[in-house]
Amino acid sequence: MRKNIIWQVTGILCFLSLPFLLSPRPPGSSDFMFSPPFLRDFTSSLLMVLFFYGNYYWFIPGFYLRKNYLVYGLILILSLVVISYLPSLLTGYLSWPEFAPPPMEFRGPRRPPDDSLVIAIRHNILLFILVVLFSIFLRVREKLYELEKTKNQMELGALKNQVNPHFLFNTLNSLYAMALRDKAISTADNIMKLSGLMRYVVTETNNAFVTLEKELNYINGYIQLQKIRLDKNVKLNYHVEGSSGSLQIAPLILIPFIENAFKHGVNPDEDSQIDIRISTEGSSLKLIVVNKKVSIQNSVHEQSGLGLENTKSRLRLLYPSRHDLFLSNDKKTFRVVLTIDLDDESHSHR
Repeated sequence: MRKNIIWQVTGILCFLSLPFLLSPRPPGSSDFMFSPPFLRDFTSSLLMVLFFYGNYYWFIPGFYLRKNYLVYGLILILSLVVISYLPSLLTGYLSWPEFAPPPMEFRGPRRPPDDSLVIAIRHNILLFILVVLFSIFLRVREKLYELEKTKNQMELGALKNQVNPHFLFNTLNSLYAMALRDKAISTADNIMKLSGLMRYVVTETNNAFVTLEKELNYINGYIQLQKIRLDKNVKLNYHVEGSSGSLQIAPLILIPFIENAFKHGVNPDEDSQIDIRISTEGSSLKLIVVNKKVSIQNSVHEQSGLGLENTKSRLRLLYPSRHDLFLSNDKKTFRVVLTIDLDDESHSHR
């Protein structure tokens, strides 16, 4: 928010400095800033700044984006006339007589005098067009950003309703087998872990950001439950290094890469291996997931949920210039290396 205000103030100051560079300087004038041409151009620049914000917040969303182009075009024409002519009326200046062409003698009908309104519009039209196009560009870009954000929220909502049913089915089957075998405390403990995962997905993901500690607890619970159905042919290495501190992260932004390793890296008939490492250093988080590729045909259930492409989209939206994602897919292994700078979240979303 603060950066946005700084950029806006800087842009306004740069725009208002144009009269210092472009306004004509009257011959022999020592007080340039109080001369009529400067005051005219400076007033025009002020009016264009006001028009920019009016166009951005009211005219574009109220008429342009609703495809009411006729009314929007009339507003632009009226705004151009006001911006072009009002400063001249206020300052009493239209053009420097020193730069006016000498009068010409005509034997026929006299040439009508130059239309001062046309001169004023011609003086401002290029800058006015740039202001209009720039404000439309910013508003349309913001609209696209909002649509993509809404799309990602809908995808995350769908994830809450599905939460990889294949994983849940396998886990419940494993818990059922354990209950038949020993009816021990471990069964109740695993059921509590599953309940905790469901509670996290349903409640915590309503927030834009959660503490990194909660996200890591969710991942740890997920992996512990996955171990229930893994046999001796699967080698699983899971390590967490560093301190989460007060860092915050978008919920469920890491789990799709881990989930993908279990989807495509486990086969009871083959030797399988999954390596997962999560480390933090300062505000930087690094996730490395490597799984040995096995021969397995995914079921319909296993193909559902939040896929890698949707996760890439969330990363671009939430961490546009603060993440680095590397995916390697060769014949034997699939590797994910994700680095995210969480500094902004640790300060802005407490």
